[in-house]
Amino acid sequence: MLIYAIAMFSALFLSPPSPLRAIRTFAWHDQLGYLSMVANVADGDLRDHEPVTETGANYYPRAYYTAVGLIARVLHIDAITAWNLVSVLIQLLAVAALSICLIRVSRRAWMGFLAPLPFFAGVLSFLSPESEGWYRPLDSHAVLWGPYGALFSNNAEAAGLSIIVIAASALSAVWLRPTAPRIRVGVTLLAVAALGALSGFQTYSFLTGAYGLAYVAAAVFLSHPGRRWWMIATAATIPLLFTVGPVVFDLMGQLPALILGLLPAAPGLLRGLIRTRGLVALYASTYALAASPQILATVSGIRRGDPFLTYRVASNVDLGVARPDALVAALVVALPLLTVLGLSLRRRLRVPAAVAAAAGAVWIILSLNDVWGPNAEPYRFWIDCFLLSGVLTAVAGAAVIGAATSRTEERSGPAVIPLLLAGACVVVYVTGLADFGRFAVDPQMSATWNPESPRAAAVTELARSTHAIDGRLLLVDNCIDDRTVKATSGAPMPFYYLGMAWPENRDAVQTVMDARSRYERITAAQAEAAQIGWVLLDSACVRHVGVDGVPGRLVAQRTYGAGLTLELRRLP
Repeated sequence: MLIYAIAMFSALFLSPPSPLRAIRTFAWHDQLGYLSMVANVADGDLRDHEPVTETGANYYPRAYYTAVGLIARVLHIDAITAWNLVSVLIQLLAVAALSICLIRVSRRAWMGFLAPLPFFAGVLSFLSPESEGWYRPLDSHAVLWGPYGALFSNNAEAAGLSIIVIAASALSAVWLRPTAPRIRVGVTLLAVAALGALSGFQTYSFLTGAYGLAYVAAAVFLSHPGRRWWMIATAATIPLLFTVGPVVFDLMGQLPALILGLLPAAPGLLRGLIRTRGLVALYASTYALAASPQILATVSGIRRGDPFLTYRVASNVDLGVARPDALVAALVVALPLLTVLGLSLRRRLRVPAAVAAAAGAVWIILSLNDVWGPNAEPYRFWIDCFLLSGVLTAVAGAAVIGAATSRTEERSGPAVIPLLLAGACVVVYVTGLADFGRFAVDPQMSATWNPESPRAAAVTELARSTHAIDGRLLLVDNCIDDRTVKATSGAPMPFYYLGMAWPENRDAVQTVMDARSRYERITAAQAEAAQIGWVLLDSACVRHVGVDGVPGRLVAQRTYGAGLTLELRRLP
């Protein structure tokens, strides 16, 4: 845990003004959008509206951000501190849970020190001629990077992936070692409920957890004797998925196509339902109940023809990973996975073999979802499954080691081929660590923004005062970042995030956003259409934003530097 904390969070602990008070600025556009939801809840606003203008509807998964906002409100801390604090704790808990799992499953104390390894796996970016850093650029905005690239932002995806690791560790600890039936059932119910609840966290981590749970369970049930016809049925579903999937997507949409992706797990789960005399149905029902709030809300939005949800599906273009680059990038995890799978089969350890095989299957199926149907940002699933496969490989490897209990086997030493494979895995992994090294020293990754600088603090104070009066939107000057103002003050602004949710009067707000991006003033009619009631001006700006012919009444003024002032004006 200490190694992980130092490697991942040193910038947040050392940056001014105080530990966990700053926010990382690398690719922070989306993170500021999520923070706006946290800020609203911290202010006591629990409505599911578009978070920046506070109008319209928001179908984006927001349960995690609501929870973080409530923690901020209860503890009387700001949204950014709560954002960092909760994520740091969840990620450290994930590492601790995996460490405990590896120790228990392997019955070797030293295995606990290997828990951080899946989190630091690299993608061998130096082998890509297109790469200039610690990741591999693909088409459009798609990239391939190690798990640290998904976890550094401290958003709901990072929390979701951490919960997947925690749930997988808990399930492995009770099912791969002798455990009392009551404890097994209780832990399994809690784990599947946590994985189901991820539907309200973030779509990609939720689906990664769902596929991982279904495929691993199915593979374990298929590993029992008398599986021949069940295996044949499973094999038959693969070509069926790639044939029927695109048709389902065209006729029924993305969500049904994603559900169809679970088809290869159906025979194994059906066999499990029979073997456990219905206990699998209890687990499935618990999972479905936990996942249902967000799913029902999304389905409702789709049926209403919500324009944002329609846009989200249509915007997924050129994000696939069906290319040689992805195969090379996968080596750091794929080679150990295949090694563990081979050793498991050689020693006839059916459960570790099933876990390793399922990890590979989930990775392939989700990463090629643009080939068989839903086209839901395949590169994001590749990254999430890169971590999941690494974790499941470590767990399966621990089970293989734990099975070597006889003194004869331990004295005989490893065979030459397994030893060579293990050495190759170490070499490839250590080589891949170069990516994490470049990530750790990249100035962009350690750069943070201080919300308590004199200017930022004054802006926050003035902006927050408008929210308590009439709720009309606040237009800020051109040299003030409206995204950070929203995140720190909670004040409604004439701005929205295209990929998150759309406001009620989207066209009017878009007009203001376009004018502001061109450093143009807006008309009184445009201000009224966008429901703008306040303007915050900064004397440091070269070209001021404002409403033509409507200067507004000066309400408050703050000085934040030598000769520099902020003016808050109220429009009629």
